[in-house]
Amino acid sequence: MTEEKKEENKGALSAMSIGVLVLFLVVVGGLYWWVSKKGKGEVVFPAGLNYTGEEPTGAPQAKRPDYDYAKLAASSDWVDFISPKEQYAFKYPSSMVPLIFPGDPNDTVTFDVADVPAQFNLMVLVETISNYDAKYKGKQEDFVNDYYTFFDGLKGLEEVETYKTDKGLTGWRVKFVNQDDVVGVNNYFFTIPGQPDKIIHVNNVFPAEGQAVFTRLLNSLDNYKK
Repeated sequence: MTEEKKEENKGALSAMSIGVLVLFLVVVGGLYWWVSKKGKGEVVFPAGLNYTGEEPTGAPQAKRPDYDYAKLAASSDWVDFISPKEQYAFKYPSSMVPLIFPGDPNDTVTFDVADVPAQFNLMVLVETISNYDAKYKGKQEDFVNDYYTFFDGLKGLEEVETYKTDKGLTGWRVKFVNQDDVVGVNNYFFTIPGQPDKIIHVNNVFPAEGQAVFTRLLNSLDNYKK
């Protein structure tokens, strides 16, 4: 192959590489535009991409939606959310956007309602009990009481009581104490009939002004029924 031919091939490859890069940027740009334009009642992925489970890097976060929680709590315009793996369902205001995590084994959903990035502020997930300790399989109440022992940042259980949603889902409401003796927000755990190794875990991620919305959402929670 002549030197002139080699140079022509290099030029063609460079042009192709630039073309691929431009196409990639157009696709990614279009994806971000699409996410920003999503309508009410629709589900999107956080940042339009995926959930890595890694610690925040300090990268700039998108502006959090500004919700009128009092208006949302009283609204009749609530719609159904069904988890990606069809393990649970609840109702939420149609103007809010549920965030799901593609490929997440915990069937997680959350809302961007706090200063913490949404991917580190999970609202509902389905825990596999044996992933913590197989001895708790089928012993959901014991698992809930000892849940704090699996996390270095927690030192104890402040309170626990039974809880039942308006849909009849039964479980427990608990508060944990961290290593600084600060009592955290309510956590809720609900059993899944016929699945002794699974438990639905709900974190109260909403701010103080959004508690009426969270309570209404929580009380609509149920196992998904086809």
